[in-house]
Amino acid sequence: MIIYRAFRTSFFLFCVPIISALSASVLDDANSYYATGKIAEALQLYKKAVRQGENPTLCYFNCGNAYYRMDSIAQAIVYYKASLTDAPEFFKGRLNLAIACYALDELAECISYAMQALTLEPDNQKALLTLAAAYRKAHAYPEAIVAFERLSARFPEMEEPIMTLGEMYRDLDDPEEAVRWLEQYPHNGKNYAAALFFLAEISESNNDLTLARYYLRKSFEKDTTKQWTYYRFVTIDERAGNTLLAFEEAETGVQRFPRFAELALFTAAMAFKLEKFDKARRYFEIARDGGSAHAVIGLDNLRYRLHEQ
Repeated sequence: MIIYRAFRTSFFLFCVPIISALSASVLDDANSYYATGKIAEALQLYKKAVRQGENPTLCYFNCGNAYYRMDSIAQAIVYYKASLTDAPEFFKGRLNLAIACYALDELAECISYAMQALTLEPDNQKALLTLAAAYRKAHAYPEAIVAFERLSARFPEMEEPIMTLGEMYRDLDDPEEAVRWLEQYPHNGKNYAAALFFLAEISESNNDLTLARYYLRKSFEKDTTKQWTYYRFVTIDERAGNTLLAFEEAETGVQRFPRFAELALFTAAMAFKLEKFDKARRYFEIARDGGSAHAVIGLDNLRYRLHEQ
């Protein structure tokens, strides 16, 4: 089950396994169908097992999982609730209820069920993550921060809480705390390039262009496919008054990303500013061929300038 994404990529994956009953042949058959992706067939057998009185708690829970897999979230909630009728302390039933409520943006219910699950297993990673994500999605930042900090303290190897705390403190205009968290992000983490990019944004908002340039360079070195990171890197040089350096870096970027019209346009503008008109024409034409309307205007301005001379 996938839950949450407010920040760039959906990164919370909850997979609740089917629990098998050793003495229930109908359940065994249902579980076999479920395991091979035959969800509709498994669902019918789980319902048959319920009618035969075979472990209703387990059968209702598995029905909920099947409905969730079939994107019938409201039906999944009905069956997860049914699984708690005879087993109110069934942890996975409450956890999956929280996840299903999250999927429907029923955030108050999600928070309630996640907290109930945590009373049963106080340090469960999935329950803590669900609670923290729901608080954030509900814009309850103080509660979300507490939950994510608890998650980070309990599971220091997790990358998501570090990134999220940095983002939230940035959103709350607390750059010092945002930087403190983002600098803790592991260098071998899957989103380290994004963490460096956020650090660059914070530095740029503080008018520290040197530090912003440093973070952007590091971010691009970590992920050299991010053309907009490179673009931000060269434009910061131009903003800092380093026009020639910006132009040289931009030329290198156009060679690396020949179809990136915005970078070609920027390179042409720098060439025009430096009166390198042959290069300006070439880069305006690259930008025009890439679909930039501004490049057409740039070529007209260039012709006018050359005609004047």
